[in-house]
Amino acid sequence: MKGYLSPALILALAACAVTPAAPPSSIGAEPFYAKHVDASGIPILSSARVSDEALLSARDMARGMLAHRPDFATWLAANDYRVAIIAEDEALLDLPDKAHWTKPARDDPRLTRCELKHYDVRIGAKSDREYWDERARGIGGERTVGSEEDVLGLPTSRYFGETIFVHEMAHNVLFAIEAVDPALFAEIEAAYAHALANDLWLNEYATTTIQEYWAEGTQIWFNSNRLVVVDGLRILDHPDLAAYDPKLFAALGAAYGMRHRLKSDPFHASPARVPPGPIPENTAEVC
Repeated sequence: MKGYLSPALILALAACAVTPAAPPSSIGAEPFYAKHVDASGIPILSSARVSDEALLSARDMARGMLAHRPDFATWLAANDYRVAIIAEDEALLDLPDKAHWTKPARDDPRLTRCELKHYDVRIGAKSDREYWDERARGIGGERTVGSEEDVLGLPTSRYFGETIFVHEMAHNVLFAIEAVDPALFAEIEAAYAHALANDLWLNEYATTTIQEYWAEGTQIWFNSNRLVVVDGLRILDHPDLAAYDPKLFAALGAAYGMRHRLKSDPFHASPARVPPGPIPENTAEVC
């Protein structure tokens, strides 16, 4: 038919676009979403309130993380993984698929040791919206979320000094690894078990679950995490990671190749990754 563009062609054009456009009807995005770019087949969406620059920055980073293993991107796209970027004045529960979210129960395995210890104050006393508005500006999984201020490295970011979007996309990479490369996933499981058994990352967020172990390691792999200090040992850049946790480093290399810099990552090798003032003996949260 004259003038007809197939859904596949529309998505292919979106992948080449240099500015965001309206979401193609083929992906069935809710009316909330006014903008769309494509990252290796994975839709990145936002409301009209988010700047074009933020969507393109997220796209660049996502593409870079998936460049070495395009089979991971293929699996994520085939399983309907998507990314939403929220504006500075939006919150997680403003998103259509998150509006029903409730705060975690006391037995939620994702809770950190400090959240468990202070559950009644930090979680129990708050409404669902209060909890999530304070807890996160990014989430991994099938409906991943990143924030405008984070992907642009704005001073208003509560995570200033690290790129949380890299962390959240890393969760998706690990889901893809588990699905398409069981041998690599087993290697990561062994690395995590070794780390726990040998008190690596002691009391750091990386010890919470295998997912957080992988995501924190990914941030350091791409030189985009805040300084980690364990008993005086500083871990900031990927050579530090190679020396401190070589098993994790090897697994990350299998997923990401030799790339240690992501295009548009606002905190790559940034001095802001090291907080001002004296360096503590440990950076783990004291609770």
